[in-house]
Amino acid sequence: VHVRYGDGCIPNQMHRPRCEPISVYQAEIAALAQRYQVTRLFVATDSQLALDQLRAPGWLAGLEVVGVQLDRRVFESEWWIDHRAAYGLVDREMVGESALLDLLLLSQADYFVGSFSSHFSAAAFELSVFSKGFVPPYVSVDCPWKPARPLGPMTALPDCHTRVVRPST
Repeated sequence: VHVRYGDGCIPNQMHRPRCEPISVYQAEIAALAQRYQVTRLFVATDSQLALDQLRAPGWLAGLEVVGVQLDRRVFESEWWIDHRAAYGLVDREMVGESALLDLLLLSQADYFVGSFSSHFSAAAFELSVFSKGFVPPYVSVDCPWKPARPLGPMTALPDCHTRVVRPST
């Protein structure tokens, strides 16, 4: 699962829908875990709170929740992480390496939950599709998957806030 809550949830971003609460992710994770007998959940997130909520005792019995070990406080800011990295305000190497590790681990997951308004979620999912040779079961908590989105000016994404599910047949 990819949960982005840091600079991606700064209010009044015209090109992104509002960030969904962790309860939305939990409901989708629980549904996939039940349907596919999932026992391990990899969490890629910039939010220690989100990780802690997914690790909360009793939330989903039998689910082992894992994530990259790092100090996520570096992501808590009103500034975009890439701007802070460019100005040397954060450890660029740590930010880059943790993002790359999250991206590669997400791409190997058998199932995917994320938000396709996030380029990071979309990139991880597209790497997963490419490496597997098929579209795995997935849920986007906000926008539909748009393979090979064109680059250019960011405009509001249509049809967002619509849960998108593609279960395996």
